[in-house]
Amino acid sequence: MNAEDKLKKADKGLKAAMLLCLFMGVIFLGFTLRTFLKHQLLTDTEYNKPVPFEAYRSLLHGLRAVTYWVFPCIGIGYLVVGYAIWDYRRKR
Repeated sequence: MNAEDKLKKADKGLKAAMLLCLFMGVIFLGFTLRTFLKHQLLTDTEYNKPVPFEAYRSLLHGLRAVTYWVFPCIGIGYLVVGYAIWDYRRKR
């Protein structure tokens, strides 16, 4: 294998990693947006619904925090990494 073949192989790997990162970023952000719109959390009615046990209330708050804070951060992170790979390939 000469240097040009190695470069083409590495470029294919970078392209696959970039596409995977962009796809995962869109999936995470799409899931967050879908959940936000589906459960109509633009209003405060969901927060005031009674739950059978207090433990469920804390679990629901934890899941809500993961869905609305952690998932968007992960999605944006994937998009930033995908952009960085694209920019690196473009400058090379």
